[in-house]
Amino acid sequence: MEIGKINPAGDALFELLRSTISPDGAHAFGHLVLYTPFGVVRGRTGIAFLQGLNNGEENTAVEDSRAVIELNEVTVEHYSNHLPTANFDRLYVRLADIQGFALERSPG
Repeated sequence: MEIGKINPAGDALFELLRSTISPDGAHAFGHLVLYTPFGVVRGRTGIAFLQGLNNGEENTAVEDSRAVIELNEVTVEHYSNHLPTANFDRLYVRLADIQGFALERSPG
């Protein structure tokens, strides 16, 4: 991966998230699932993060390898056996670490 650029999965995630945001800043899915080198991360995208996407503020950050996505109400299923699951109120994941992703439907 070129230094200073995020990976294609991070680019695709930004575009997909931006396309799911309504004009009022809400999104059309329940949880975001990220596949990372350390485990599977499941959480809800942070409101400030979504508002930034809606306002186009990611345009400069998307090229930065340090860019992160904010998740709330997070569960991490670690790949290692000694730490199977962890829960966090808020977690920030570097976009460069995202290897894949999925969107879960909103309940109802």
